[in-house]
Amino acid sequence: MSKTSVGIYSATPCALKADASAELQSRVDELDSPVHEAHPTGLATIETYTVQHARGRKTGILIGRLDTDDRRFIAQVASGEDELMDLLEHAEQPIGRRIHVTAHGYGNRATLPGSAAVATRAPALRDDYEYVAVRRDGPLLEVIINRPDVRNCLHPPANEELDEIFDAYFADPQLWVAIITGAGEKSFSAGNDMLYSASGKPMYAPLNGFGGLTSRKAMPKPVIAAVNGYAMGGGFEIALACHLVVADEAAKFALSEVKVGLIAGAGGVVRLPRAIPPKIANELILTGRKIGADEARRLGVVNRVTPTGEALSAARELAAEIIAASPTSVRLSLTLMEQTRGIADTYDAVTHPTDVIDELMFSADAHEGINAFARKRAPQWKNC
Repeated sequence: MSKTSVGIYSATPCALKADASAELQSRVDELDSPVHEAHPTGLATIETYTVQHARGRKTGILIGRLDTDDRRFIAQVASGEDELMDLLEHAEQPIGRRIHVTAHGYGNRATLPGSAAVATRAPALRDDYEYVAVRRDGPLLEVIINRPDVRNCLHPPANEELDEIFDAYFADPQLWVAIITGAGEKSFSAGNDMLYSASGKPMYAPLNGFGGLTSRKAMPKPVIAAVNGYAMGGGFEIALACHLVVADEAAKFALSEVKVGLIAGAGGVVRLPRAIPPKIANELILTGRKIGADEARRLGVVNRVTPTGEALSAARELAAEIIAASPTSVRLSLTLMEQTRGIADTYDAVTHPTDVIDELMFSADAHEGINAFARKRAPQWKNC
């Protein structure tokens, strides 16, 4: 799938003959071919397969087609899926058999339909996590990256926990605002855990991106970054993905990936030039230069700057201001902003067809807000 090779064997040396590889490749490229799906999910059919044996370990690899749109994918047999592995090794004709494929941050995994591995639990907060702490205060969720001994760097297990937590946040109608911050006083997050990466262990991020946020397509409820100390590399990218950023005076921001031979591929090279003047973004991306909280605020990537150690308190105050408003209005405002983000012309964006306004006007919160205003009382929001 990833390498090509050519072997030429002869007992007598001879000149190489000219070939027509370019022409042949051009003809192959013109042929109809299925579209590749990088992140497949759903029922599918096996097109071909192989089983690799190495050091007492077997790996089943499948190429298949999705039922929904006939797109082609590659996947491994899921761990513990012994029945599917047995089918590949011993069945007379595995090709054409039905399977189920699921995309994960660590790769695509195939199972038999109805397998326990297909079942997924509904998004919900757990009582405890290994690398993250959570606090719930009414409609406010606080998410604390809890790896202060490594400056709150993230590795795959921590990223998976954050992804699970934010899945639960966005699915829970009783939670209206989330704050993400780092444990301790020195660092919000110093980004990717380079020592873990250097250990040779598999490195990946969830499909929703670094911290469960940077590649998340829909974020219909507010997420506030409370930046205490360093927000480096992926830590800065998490902050850029949040709707609002509060930073203390000691905060430092940088897309420092170029200094270690990497790029800010979790959204930094995309979001920063869209958030600040492009020439300044170019400088920060190409040099990895750090900026302080005041400069970050002047550039527009930070909303509020607080005394050292007070970022979380100020983020709570900002969250309280949002919670005082209608959660339905907040959610639909974010939805409409997202729907029109890519429309350059202002008139086209304002008149873009949307069902957001209809949903708002038929909501209980709109009715409550108008009645409360007319009767000069505080509204009692229903979030519906």
